[in-house]
Amino acid sequence: MPEVKEDVSVKEYFEEIVPKIFEEEMSKLSVTGMEGTAFTVEFDVEGQSYGMTIKDAKELSITEGSLDSPMLKVKLSEDAWRKAVTGKMEGATDMFTDMGQMASRKRYDTLAAAKGTMDLELSMPDGSTERISVTFNGAESPRVIFKTALEDWAKISSGEMPGPTAFMQGKLKIDGDMGFAMSLGNLMT
Repeated sequence: MPEVKEDVSVKEYFEEIVPKIFEEEMSKLSVTGMEGTAFTVEFDVEGQSYGMTIKDAKELSITEGSLDSPMLKVKLSEDAWRKAVTGKMEGATDMFTDMGQMASRKRYDTLAAAKGTMDLELSMPDGSTERISVTFNGAESPRVIFKTALEDWAKISSGEMPGPTAFMQGKLKIDGDMGFAMSLGNLMT
């Protein structure tokens, strides 16, 4: 993957680096069963919006500004975004942006059916907290808050630790609509 510099601009990242990451990641995958799909995600980095549309898990387009009805809308501070893209918050957004994970029909169908908002509160190694909000298919409610340490979230995102296991071990705290939280379980296994 291309190295992302500390001073990368939001525009440069989405318009120049994301297409390179997409091309590199997709060259490693054999994608089947994604015909007729269009995964859409909008990133709102403190008022700077960029949309990504991935058709058939093969073709990427980047749009400056908002998308009409994105499947996911990821809202985060510029500090959290910068940490995520430069590797200081590894795994923070992978569950919703990793090309290999997105090239799964089961995962696509789960994302397409999800309706609600997940607020993620990540405890950082330095004691601070970073917040990321993910709205599924434009639905502000139901709403759930997941609270966990960054290192545990990275394990959940990668599938190394299933979300239900993290919850049962007390490594993932959940506040809000438990039914919605459980519906997101397929994204965390």
